[in-house]
Amino acid sequence: MSPARPVIRRRARTWVAAGSIALLAGSLAACGGDSEKTGSVGGSTSPADDKLATAMKLLDSYPVPTEKLGGVDSVAGKTIFYIPITKQAPQFTTTEKTVTAAAEAVGMRVQVCDGKGTPTDIGGCIGQATDAKAAAIVADAIPYGLAGNGLEAAQKAGIPVVISNQVPDPAHPASKTLTWVPVPGGEQQVRLFDWIVSDSKGKANILVNQSSDGPSPASYVADGKAALSKSCPDCKLTVNKVTSSNFALIPSSTSAALLKNPAINYVDSQFEQYLQPTQGGVQQASRTDIKVVTGSISLGGMKAVKSGSLAAATAQAAAFQGWVNTDAALRLILGKPVPEYSIPTRLFTKDNIGDVDLTEEAELSGEWFGPETFTDDFKKLWGVA
Repeated sequence: MSPARPVIRRRARTWVAAGSIALLAGSLAACGGDSEKTGSVGGSTSPADDKLATAMKLLDSYPVPTEKLGGVDSVAGKTIFYIPITKQAPQFTTTEKTVTAAAEAVGMRVQVCDGKGTPTDIGGCIGQATDAKAAAIVADAIPYGLAGNGLEAAQKAGIPVVISNQVPDPAHPASKTLTWVPVPGGEQQVRLFDWIVSDSKGKANILVNQSSDGPSPASYVADGKAALSKSCPDCKLTVNKVTSSNFALIPSSTSAALLKNPAINYVDSQFEQYLQPTQGGVQQASRTDIKVVTGSISLGGMKAVKSGSLAAATAQAAAFQGWVNTDAALRLILGKPVPEYSIPTRLFTKDNIGDVDLTEEAELSGEWFGPETFTDDFKKLWGVA
């Protein structure tokens, strides 16, 4: 299906100077849990507090690559297949729309196929792209091992593949037909835990609903746990594994974990697609005292932070990533080197959400993270401005 073209208006704004920030997200997840003591701060303040202010600020500018790309006129009329692991994740809707806007800037089309969180559907989408002789495939949050045969077949057919939102797989390094656009998901988890340490004054007992699809989500939580063990030796962390392929189990597994450990006072829904069933589990356990946080939020999650039903959240610059994914695809199509990319994220709480324009237009423009000029910057790189 072809998504509707986004209308992105630009408005003049005064941008707050800020340091660089990078946090973020990944893919999907089963049930079960393991609990262990990790690490706190010895008083009412924490070293994490010094990082929070930076993580909450706007960027001075987006990290747009500098390597110009010629010859894009040759791709006009061709098609990029955008395949998110599941469209249940709201962030992928934003990326889908901006991949489409970026592709249209060079005269290309975008075909979207929902992976639905299952190997069968993901494989079917990749097969469809191969049969259609797509110019490129952008696989969002899809672990290579989950669709290895299809990805290999596509590349053998001369179709380059961009894998976004995943930790690069060392068994499948970047090549002339494959590139990775990783995101610092571990930093997202670290920042959420930093906020929890500060808010709890070093006395947090955390339940994290961690995605179990592929290696990336577990890697992100491991990074967060390592940082937590240093900043908060008195904090505790329980991991409950969840999956987008069976949302029906998430409320009951969350409730069971909370009933098993009544000392839990914070719940982290790793990605926003798990937020609603996670909050359902908190309600089933009748725990009105728990603060809930999440990562990879979109407009709905931002509004939840504004209303107070969500205590803190990180959001990925999904609009910017749409243009990055298209840039990577164009470079592979044209046989050019692919630069290293950095995808910004930002921490949102009641302290900074009031300054955010909570509209779809603002989300698509990228203004939640920094200046809206990055789209023009990419067009200049491609010679179509």
